[in-house]
Amino acid sequence: MVARIKLRRLEYAISKIIMVSIYYTEATLKFLKLNTQAQQREAVVQGRSLSPYRLRYKVEKHNNLIKMICVTIACGSHARMVSEQRKLASEGIQLVELRLDFLRREPDLHRLLSAKPGAVIVTARRKQDGGMWNESEPKRLALLRSAIVSEPEFVDLEVDIAGEVGRFGKTRRIISYHDFAQMPNDLDKLFSEMELKDPDIIKIAVTPKSVDDMFRFMKFVSEKNRVAKETGDKLSGNGNGIRVIGICMGELGKATRILAKRFGMPFTYATFSRERIIAPGILVYNELLGLYHYEQTDNESAVYGIIANPIGHSLSPLIHNRSYIEQKINAVYVPFQLDSSDVYCFLERAVEFGICGLSVTIPHKVVAVDRLTKMETAVDKIGACNTIVFKNNERIGYNTDYMAAVSSIETALGGDVKNEIGILQSKSAMVLGAGGAGMALVYGLKKRGANVTVTDANNERAKELSIQLGCDTVQWEDRYKINPEIIANCTPVGMHPNIDETPFDHEKLFAGMLVFDAVYNPENTLLIKSAKERGCKVVSGIEMFVGQACLQFKLFTGEKASATFIRKIIKDAIATAK
Repeated sequence: MVARIKLRRLEYAISKIIMVSIYYTEATLKFLKLNTQAQQREAVVQGRSLSPYRLRYKVEKHNNLIKMICVTIACGSHARMVSEQRKLASEGIQLVELRLDFLRREPDLHRLLSAKPGAVIVTARRKQDGGMWNESEPKRLALLRSAIVSEPEFVDLEVDIAGEVGRFGKTRRIISYHDFAQMPNDLDKLFSEMELKDPDIIKIAVTPKSVDDMFRFMKFVSEKNRVAKETGDKLSGNGNGIRVIGICMGELGKATRILAKRFGMPFTYATFSRERIIAPGILVYNELLGLYHYEQTDNESAVYGIIANPIGHSLSPLIHNRSYIEQKINAVYVPFQLDSSDVYCFLERAVEFGICGLSVTIPHKVVAVDRLTKMETAVDKIGACNTIVFKNNERIGYNTDYMAAVSSIETALGGDVKNEIGILQSKSAMVLGAGGAGMALVYGLKKRGANVTVTDANNERAKELSIQLGCDTVQWEDRYKINPEIIANCTPVGMHPNIDETPFDHEKLFAGMLVFDAVYNPENTLLIKSAKERGCKVVSGIEMFVGQACLQFKLFTGEKASATFIRKIIKDAIATAK
C-alpha cells in the first residue's frame, strides 16, 4: 500500500516537471522565434546571407493570383501611386506592380505598403533594364532589401543581383531578365541560371526579331509552365516547379500578352494608362479587360486574329470580340502586326497558338495566298485572300471582300445579289486601286455583269490586274477621261489621318453616278462628301466592312453575326475617335 502511494506521488511529480518543462520550452521557442525574426530583418536589410534554417517560411498559396492581370503603376508621386492602387482595387484589380524607380522622392515603403488594398509586386528597375533608377546600385539594393522586410507579396529581382538580396518572410521572389535588343539563343541555359537564384517565378522579357523567334520563345514558355503544372509549382504551394512569365516585347509580341493564359503564365502585365507605355507592346489594363475580355477567356477559348501592317487603326478586334461576348461564344480575337517576310512562317505555325481563323488585310492579302492549302474559287481568280480558316490541318482561304462590296453597291442601286441577273448587268464601273480590295471588287463587279475599267497609281499593277481578270485599264492620270456610272475607291487615299485627301476630283463627279469608298474611317471621307454635294448616290466603306465582317464571323464560328450590332460598334468607335 505504501509502495503504491509513493509510486503515485512520483508519477505526479514527474508530470509536473514535464508540464513546467513544456511551458518553459514553448516560452523559450516563442522568444527565440521573435529573436530570429529580428535577426532575419536585420540580416536582410544589411544584405548578409542567412542559414537555410532561418530561410524557412510559411508556404503562402497564391492560387487567387493565378491567371490575372498585374497592372504596373509607374508615376512620380507617392500620393498618386497610392490613389491609383485604390482605384484599381475598386475595379477588381487584385495585383499591382509598384515601380519605385519612377518616384521623384525617396521611396516611403511604409506609406506605399502599410495600407495596400491588394497584392503588390515591388520593383526598382535600372535604366539598363528599361527602368528609371538614377541613383547608386548599393542604394537600390538596400531599398529592395528594406522592401522585402515590409513583406509585400512579391519583389522583382534581376537575375544578376538576386543572390545579393536574401529571402525573408512570406515575400515571393520574381527573378527577372530583360533584353531590349534581341532574344537569347540558349533559353534553357538562361532558365537554369535563373533557377539557381531561388525564384518563385521566373520572368523573361525579350525582343523577338522575327515570327520564328516569337514562336520559339512562346513554345519554351509553354513547356516550362506545363512541366511546373504537372509536377506542382512553388507559387501555388504544391511543389517545387517554377512558373514562367514570358514577354515578347514590341508590336509583334502584343498578342502573346493577351494570350498569356494559353501559355500557362501566372499573370500578364498591363499599364495603368496609355500615357505610360513603360515597355514596348504593353497594353493598357482596361484594353485587356474590356476589348479582349481577358478575365473571361481560358485555355479552351478559340483564338482568332488579324494579320496586317500597320494594325493599330483596325476595328476588327473590337467588332469580333464584342460579337463573341454578345453571343456568348468562348473566343478571343487578337492582333498580329507582321512584316511581309514573316507571313509565310506565321501561317505555317499559327496553330501553335491555337489559332482557328485569321482576317488578312493590307499588305498581306496577296502574299497569304501562296501558303493556303485550299481556297474558294474567288480567291483563286482574284489572287487575294482576306479570310483564312484553320481546320483539319488545312489552311483554307476565302475572300469576303468582293461579296460584301458588291452586295452593298447593288443594295444602294435597288438591286439584290440573290437575283441571278442583277442590277449591275452591263453597267460601267471604274475601280480606283489594283491592290487586294481592288482585285476583289473588279472580280465581283465582273461576276455580276458590269463592264469594268481599273486604274492605279502603279500603272503596271493595273495592267497585270486587267490581264488577270479580263477587264479594261486606263492610266491613272487619264482616269478623268472615263465617264462611268459607278466609281469605286479601293485605295487608302482619304483614310484617317489623311482625311483631306481624295482619289477623285470633286468637279469630275456628276449627278446620278454611284460612288463607293472602301475607306471606313472616317465614314464620310472627302470623296463621299464631294459625291453627296454633286448629287451622287453613295456607299461608305462601313457597309462593306459590316458585310465582310458578318461573313467572316460566320466562317469562323458557324454562327450568324448581327449586322446592326456590328454597324453600331463601328460608328460608335469612329465617333469616339473624333
